[in-house]
Amino acid sequence: MPEIDAQHLAPENARSLRPKAREALKAARAVFLEVGYDGATMDEIARVGGISKATLYAHFSGKAALFEELIRVECRSVNANLYVPSLEHGSIEAELRKVATNYRRIFAQREGLDIFRILIPVAPRFPRLAKVFYEEGPGASIRQIAAYLAALSRSGQMRIPDPDAAAHQLLALVTEDIKLAGALAFPAPPAREADHLINSGIAMFLAFYKA
Repeated sequence: MPEIDAQHLAPENARSLRPKAREALKAARAVFLEVGYDGATMDEIARVGGISKATLYAHFSGKAALFEELIRVECRSVNANLYVPSLEHGSIEAELRKVATNYRRIFAQREGLDIFRILIPVAPRFPRLAKVFYEEGPGASIRQIAAYLAALSRSGQMRIPDPDAAAHQLLALVTEDIKLAGALAFPAPPAREADHLINSGIAMFLAFYKA
């Protein structure tokens, strides 16, 4: 019987859900991680959660709806721990370094990657689930960074004609190695290598977009 990890679905991360719905999500997470999306059944999720199938279906119309809500909750939980840069917090370099360090820590700790691995095999068949994952997860974080870069451009501190593209470029420069390592469950690169990649990546970014 798969164990239920309540840490990823604490009430504060799913506070808009009713208690039984939260219990269903905890059970669903455990089952999905154990057997994948295709192997999971509503019967098994109800059994692991200690709830009736009638209660389960009262909150979720089916397995796809349950997995979609799980994706939303997981992504929002991860995003809640992301550093949001601001013009008021410090120098541009310092803010970008905090963003880079924060993102790398999330990938190193595998937060959110479990659900990502479950989604990848079924994404072609369920494009809606893939879209929800992107919009609630990577897309939301990109928008936060892009908003900061746009503010820098408006203030004249940097020249960034396309903040959205620049946000993608920044994250690629400072996290590409750790994203792949995390997705493949490899050990995180040594701290010295990480520092070098962050420093050089930010230097390239600032040089390219300098005012």
